[in-house]
Amino acid sequence: MGLRSVDLESAVAELTYWLLPEARGAGLAARAVRLMTTWCFEAAGFQRLFLKHSTANIASCRVATTAGYAPEGTIRAAMSHVDGLHDGHLHARLPTDEGNDDGSA
Repeated sequence: MGLRSVDLESAVAELTYWLLPEARGAGLAARAVRLMTTWCFEAAGFQRLFLKHSTANIASCRVATTAGYAPEGTIRAAMSHVDGLHDGHLHARLPTDEGNDDGSA
């Protein structure tokens, strides 16, 4: 888990995540995203969080939507991968979005 593209003046940040292959598929990434999101909104005071992933990465899209990040659109040729530039999906969440909790209940 990490934050990048942090803009403290606007209270906006990009959330990033990555898991080793053997840890994938157990819901850990979505849980970590929910926990980080709660901390960012409640403790750090961010007003917008966003994340992006390659359109080819279906699992990452599932993590984003499971964690309550609404799809906002496609960003073309915006992500550099080993095999070249990929289109990306952009997802975002606001503190006012429904279901802003850590998912532990």
